[in-house]
Amino acid sequence: MNALKLPGRYYDLLPVGNQRGHREQVLELPLAHTAFLPIDIYGLGYSDGEPRPEREPLWFPGSFELQRTILRDRIAPCLHAARQVGLPVIYANNSNPGVRGDRSEFGAVLRRTHGLTDDERWQRESPEEFRFSACVAPRPGDLVCPKLFYSGFHGTHLDTLLRNLRIETLVVVGFATNACVHTTLADALYRNYRVVLLRDCTLGMECDDTYRDLALTQAFIRFVETHLGFTSTGDAFVEACSRVV
Repeated sequence: MNALKLPGRYYDLLPVGNQRGHREQVLELPLAHTAFLPIDIYGLGYSDGEPRPEREPLWFPGSFELQRTILRDRIAPCLHAARQVGLPVIYANNSNPGVRGDRSEFGAVLRRTHGLTDDERWQRESPEEFRFSACVAPRPGDLVCPKLFYSGFHGTHLDTLLRNLRIETLVVVGFATNACVHTTLADALYRNYRVVLLRDCTLGMECDDTYRDLALTQAFIRFVETHLGFTSTGDAFVEACSRVV
C-alpha cells in the first residue's frame, strides 16, 4: 500500500523539570486512509486582481499579508500535491445554514468580540467573506463540508464523510489556529482520527499584546504537539507527496 512518509513533530513533557521537548517521528500515512483538510481558507484578495478585504482577516495588523503568503506560497502547493497523489481534499468552511445564528449565544460572542454584524454573517445565504480566492479554491473532485461553529465536526456531516472514505489520518491547514483549527483537531482526536497540523500553513487570531511575535499562534501549535497529535511543515508534506507520485 502506497504511503506518505512524513516527519511528524510532538512535544515530550517528561521528565518534569527537564522536559525532552520537541521530538520527531516518521509517520507512515497510507494514501487510502489519509485526507487533506483545509479549514476556513476562504476570503478574496489573495490572488491577483481580487479586491482586498476591508478589514484585517485575523484582527491584527499585518494579518492580511501574512495570510496571503501562507495561502499562496504554502497552502496552494500543498493542495496541488495532495491532489496529485489522490488524497481526498475536504474543505471545512464557515457557512450560513439558515438556523438563525443571529439569535444564538455563538452569534452574540462574534458580535461582542469580533464586531461581526448580523447582516454580513447571518442574514445572507452566501456571505461575501466566505468566497474562495482563486489560488486555493476547490477544484472538481474536492469536497466542501459547511460548518456553522468553530469545529468542522459539530453539527456537520464531516465525520460521516470521513468514515465512508475510510479515513484514519487528517493532514490539516488553515485558520484560525486558536479557534476553528484547534477545535476541529480536538474533535477529530475525540473521534479517533490521527491529526497532523502543517504548522507553517496556519495562523491564529492575535491580540495587540501578542501579534508581534505571534504568541497565540505559537502557543496553540504547542498545544497540538502536547495534547492532540503531530505537526509538520508544508515543504515536508510536498516532498513526501513527490516521493510517491
